[in-house]
Amino acid sequence: MKRVFGLVVAFGVASCAAAAATTSGKTPVVRPKAAVVEVKVSILQLAPADEYFGPLKMSILGIRNTIRDLGLRYDVNHDTAPQTLASAALTESSIRDWQHKYPKDSQLPRSIFFLQRLYTKVLTQDSRNKARATATWLFASYATSPQARQLKKILATEHLAPLQPPAPPPATNPANDSAAPAPATTTTPDTSIPDKSTNTDKSTNPDTPPNPTTPAAPPDISTPISSTSTTTSAHQQ
Repeated sequence: MKRVFGLVVAFGVASCAAAAATTSGKTPVVRPKAAVVEVKVSILQLAPADEYFGPLKMSILGIRNTIRDLGLRYDVNHDTAPQTLASAALTESSIRDWQHKYPKDSQLPRSIFFLQRLYTKVLTQDSRNKARATATWLFASYATSPQARQLKKILATEHLAPLQPPAPPPATNPANDSAAPAPATTTTPDTSIPDKSTNTDKSTNPDTPPNPTTPAAPPDISTPISSTSTTTSAHQQ
């Protein structure tokens, strides 16, 4: 009798446990509506990949690639500092336009961080001023972001490279400038007055031989011959 009662009790307990397990497995998980709304809002706060910002109409991917390419070009040739700074300023305008439209985009602190590192790399005073202003921008707008915390650590231990000296102006000597000869003046001879030194009138020159174009008269040879023949005949007589 006791065995039969024990079996009945064991069977009942097992049935209840199985029913409880089956019921718990079929119960659907109901998510709160607030969490769904929060996910939708966070997605709307992100800038679309096909939207363009700033004067150059740059996308998010274009901004990232431009900052990277400018840094690589400057590493190869430091003479491109003016061009690099000008292109970085246009890229900064695109980032600010992006921030104006989507201020809570999680990719904004990352782009501002890379822009600050690009400004720090260029060895000019204007670029260093831009780097300080960009760091202040990141700390003021996204102080709790990982990029802001990382930049604070970098600035605490960073030793900036010395700036390139400006090109010296061409040397000028005031003494040489004052002693420079005056430009030579040229005079044009007056052709209305004849030059006596080049007079070609040969009639006034006693050493000028007679005009060769007037031939001298040939001598008369008839008279001497007749006189000679007369003399010869007189001696013969």
